[in-house]
Amino acid sequence: MYAQPDHTPREGPSAEPGMPPPGGPPDFNPQPGEPQPESRPNPPPRGRIPDFPKSVLRTEAPSAYWLLVRLPPEPLQMAGPVTLVGMTPSLGLSPLLFNPKPWIAVAGLIILFSILFWFPLARNLSNSIVKMTRATESIAEGRFDIQLADSRSDELGRLGHAINRMSARLRDFVTGQRRFLGDAAHELCSPLARMEIALGILEERGDEKSLPYIRDVRDEVTHMRKLANELLSFSKASLGESHVKLESVNVAEMVETAIRLEKGDAGLIQVNVPVELFVRGHFELLQRAVANLLRNALRYAAQAGPISVDAWPEQDHVIIAVSDQGPGVSPRELEKLFDPFYRVDPSRTSETGGVGLGLAIVKTCVETCRGVVSAANRIPTGLEVRLRLDQAEPAA
Repeated sequence: MYAQPDHTPREGPSAEPGMPPPGGPPDFNPQPGEPQPESRPNPPPRGRIPDFPKSVLRTEAPSAYWLLVRLPPEPLQMAGPVTLVGMTPSLGLSPLLFNPKPWIAVAGLIILFSILFWFPLARNLSNSIVKMTRATESIAEGRFDIQLADSRSDELGRLGHAINRMSARLRDFVTGQRRFLGDAAHELCSPLARMEIALGILEERGDEKSLPYIRDVRDEVTHMRKLANELLSFSKASLGESHVKLESVNVAEMVETAIRLEKGDAGLIQVNVPVELFVRGHFELLQRAVANLLRNALRYAAQAGPISVDAWPEQDHVIIAVSDQGPGVSPRELEKLFDPFYRVDPSRTSETGGVGLGLAIVKTCVETCRGVVSAANRIPTGLEVRLRLDQAEPAA
């Protein structure tokens, strides 16, 4: 920038009567009756930029913006007005044309307002969505005792109310289905038992030609009786969630009881369970769950190697793992292992496999004890089923 003097012709010192000449004596006083000199404007306070006449021009060659500011002569002690000329390639880069401080202040106020007003609202919405997500995940896992607070009057409140209704309806449907299975199994047990007795009598009194047919019928009746007993056990474990009293269970004692009931000559079971571990659950239900796992492992993987039963604490929980060294299960079938009547190999018969309720009973027993069951393939081979239960203090 450079300053350009204004060459506009002006009148001499006596052009205005009553005004002191430039550079005149400081004690100049006008005579009475003469016109009073005009008072000069007060200088702007320090730190404030005075408002001078400005104009902006744009040229093509060179491509630039020119700023012309007309300054009074007094601050510069010049004989006449001065024009200050500045050049900039862009209007936004010149501090004389654009002052970012007001915009920064406005942006800061907007951000502060957003934090004070929108952040609590967003946090409230986020908390509600997280609670609903956890509730739907619990419902998908089969736990229907979920109740969301539906005090909100907006769309999220309506969604929470709908989730509560869905949970209640699903609980009623599942409970009715399990009760029907239990009632049907209970009604079938008595006639099947009488049929077995009658077939036993026929087997003793029959001739040699009819004995093979009687034995085939008796085997089928025995298979039906086992199925009815499995259904009854599944129903009892499912419907026991509401009235089963949970207590402190010693893991080592429970595992020992399950091994004593299921261990045979088909394989070896290795146990690594500390005697000081206690879980919150029901002794009979947990013993049945571990016994079913051992029965499956002995049936399908006993020839591949030893079966292991391990337990260890993990934060506020206890993990009970039953693992084998068999061929394992396809990854896409792991999630279906605990479904009722599901079989990994559909071609299995009553001689080569059960009815598909063993692992379903395991899941029901564990969930009744407020636990979680999961299955995973081992590396390089084998299957491991884990029971995750709440840790408890020893019973008094």
